[in-house]
Amino acid sequence: MRAFLTGLMLAGITVGAQAQAQTIDDPQANVVEALVVSAKLPGPAWWRVSDGDTTIYVMGLPSMLPKGQAWDKTVLERRLDGAFALLTPPVWQAGLTDIPAMLRLRGSLKDDGAWTARAPALAARTQHAWTAVDKNDDGWRKWKPLFVALQLNGKANKQAQLQMSEPDRTIEKLARERRVKARPAAVHKAMPMLKSLVRENSEAAGLTCLSETLDAVEAGSAPARAAADAWAQGRVKEALAAPRSAERCELLLPGVSDLKRQLVDDEVGGLTDLLKTPGHAVAIFPLRALVAEGGVLDKLRARGITVRTPGDG
Repeated sequence: MRAFLTGLMLAGITVGAQAQAQTIDDPQANVVEALVVSAKLPGPAWWRVSDGDTTIYVMGLPSMLPKGQAWDKTVLERRLDGAFALLTPPVWQAGLTDIPAMLRLRGSLKDDGAWTARAPALAARTQHAWTAVDKNDDGWRKWKPLFVALQLNGKANKQAQLQMSEPDRTIEKLARERRVKARPAAVHKAMPMLKSLVRENSEAAGLTCLSETLDAVEAGSAPARAAADAWAQGRVKEALAAPRSAERCELLLPGVSDLKRQLVDDEVGGLTDLLKTPGHAVAIFPLRALVAEGGVLDKLRARGITVRTPGDG
């Protein structure tokens, strides 16, 4: 969902009014314990999906990595050698003609700051956190709480040198060097999806998002760094402990839970298509989406497709 979250921040999507009366529908809240296995091989954990004549090596991706994070790439490089494809997560595409509409959507999150009087303690926390990451220490007051949270999360990650573009960028670079063509599991048009999510703004949902974001920002980058280090060493359970505040904010948006389920179906479909080609391939998908109940690997196993865990080597 990283590309999707970036789209939200650019387009300025609001939260539906119904969100304030609902608990968060989190389709990846629970994991399949049998799939949460630490790696035997050096580096990040791998799962294997196979049939009679095809093997797909699947790496689970972290939500982000600290700049300069070291991780053993030898297994990745070996599996990219001779691979017929690198399958990556689904993407949303928008063109230059969509920019005016995206700017209008972003403008819908402008605010007069009146909510700060209704939630003074939260506003004080926001002021303190924002000042720590942005010299324009009053810049947040012109936005609704949801967008404040999204911006604050991005600024805090940037200051802590946590990169959402990694390890994806490094993996795709290594694939290009070996002439392995990367292709996404699916391609969707961004604007129809973004427009369908725009609803009447819910201040309550935005305040919930902001509160959770502040909890994560105030905790500092140590939890994210610990999870990234665990990912690099193939310790899956500890890697899954990465903070999820930004993802939980996404889930406050109407339709995002169903969209996450669609992503899983896209990834299952992409892997199933790869199994039609003899040989071996590599796939990289978000870690939690792989091992969740009703996630990618769970659905593949339900279809009778062989899935081996990182403990199998």
